[in-house]
Amino acid sequence: MKMNQVEILERDELKLVGFSVNDSLNHIMNNRTVGKLREELFDRKYEVANRKGEGIYLIQIYPDCQWTPDVPYTHIVAAEVTSYGDLPKGMIKHSVPAGRFAKFVHKGPESEIGDTYDVINEYSLRKFDIEYWKDIYALESPNSQIEIYIPVKQDKNRT
Repeated sequence: MKMNQVEILERDELKLVGFSVNDSLNHIMNNRTVGKLREELFDRKYEVANRKGEGIYLIQIYPDCQWTPDVPYTHIVAAEVTSYGDLPKGMIKHSVPAGRFAKFVHKGPESEIGDTYDVINEYSLRKFDIEYWKDIYALESPNSQIEIYIPVKQDKNRT
């Protein structure tokens, strides 16, 4: 596993269509819930109107409490869309507002991404984060790259 902070950047609003589940990290890992939703979304991607690109996003929205791997939080597995159309059965829409983000790249198997988050968590308390998986079938490859975006507060003294 290798992790680099690549850059601080501005992102446009992110419009997403996919699945949402509220559960703890331990339960998600034990049951492969996010992996199953990711595969179902990939299999049903042609049902998503106005799809933009081939990648899939994971949005993780954390509760306002002391987080542990046993605390439930929201996981959204979704495809980016240019605009919202009719929602496929069982799917939701979600929007991530435009803003400033720190972009990290986890290099290596997805199963080792916890090490990357351990480093990020030393420096960041956040309400949510974003993962971007360009190719879900290469996630366990040693050459896999997963982009992670962490919201950054804008310094009010900067112009």
